[in-house]
Amino acid sequence: MKQITVSFSLPNGYQNQFVTLNQNTHTLNFTLHQGTNTAESDFVDLGILHRFEGRRLLGKFSFQYSYDTERRVVTVCGTDFDSAHSMCLTTFPEGTTEYCHQRAAGGGFEEDDLRANPHWNYASPLTPGLKDLFSGVVRTVNNQLIETLQKEPQMVVQVRKPLPELSAEEHLQFLTVYRRGEFLGSYDANRAYGPEDTVVHVESVFGGEVTMNYAENFANVIGSTPDPKIAGLSWIQLWARQFGSYPTICTSYNYGGFACGPSLVGGHVILGQHAAVVPAGSNSVFIFPICIQHNNNDNVFMAALQYLKGIWLNNYLGS
Repeated sequence: MKQITVSFSLPNGYQNQFVTLNQNTHTLNFTLHQGTNTAESDFVDLGILHRFEGRRLLGKFSFQYSYDTERRVVTVCGTDFDSAHSMCLTTFPEGTTEYCHQRAAGGGFEEDDLRANPHWNYASPLTPGLKDLFSGVVRTVNNQLIETLQKEPQMVVQVRKPLPELSAEEHLQFLTVYRRGEFLGSYDANRAYGPEDTVVHVESVFGGEVTMNYAENFANVIGSTPDPKIAGLSWIQLWARQFGSYPTICTSYNYGGFACGPSLVGGHVILGQHAAVVPAGSNSVFIFPICIQHNNNDNVFMAALQYLKGIWLNNYLGS
């Protein structure tokens, strides 16, 4: 179990003939448990509805997460990841079930989220600007949640994010191959594959980003790249596209006295000190910039020293 605390206040007060919102600072406490669950805050008092019997306007925040306590890995939605599981602010007049839902990425079905409430609908022309205000609050809370999780000692944070925009040619570079449910490597158009091999496109395995602790240990995925000079190239380009710059040094540079070389690849790695084969359905594989020497040696483990952020791949083969 892990307790996470964030706080927020409305950036500006809001007042018209229908609603007044306060600028109080509110503290939100979320408790994370093992497994996949939904975390909910306590209710907060946001203001008053003047035209609805002077009722208080209440709100609460909720989001879905996964927490693997053994691996110390928590997974949440990024602020721009459009999902029904993302951070959501639910507002309603006290004593009613007239719920309105505002998600961080602004997705969802507006008619379902507003439920055609007779008294409370913040997207109405009668409350101009209020939808944008609530949208900003939810995004702020979600950003604070992610930042707080990333500051937690010994916690590895996976953030669901959309795939970077890629051309058709780039999509071909990121095809991967599995043999009987085990990761074989990047797709090679000049190689003959058999009926036991499955080619997987990047959308099905791209999870988002992962943030490791400094000096967190990781090791190779066995059999992940038969030719690192070719197969690893596209993955390091994807890493560069995700984080906005091309890596210049091995993430585990000279760790433990290992002699790193200057040529880098996007290495498929897992947490821990032991290289391993990754089975179908795994959501524990990351892409980090590592040198070819590390990528070719399954007998050593590495550490996150130069780069703490990597690409998170998940749900191989969709199982």
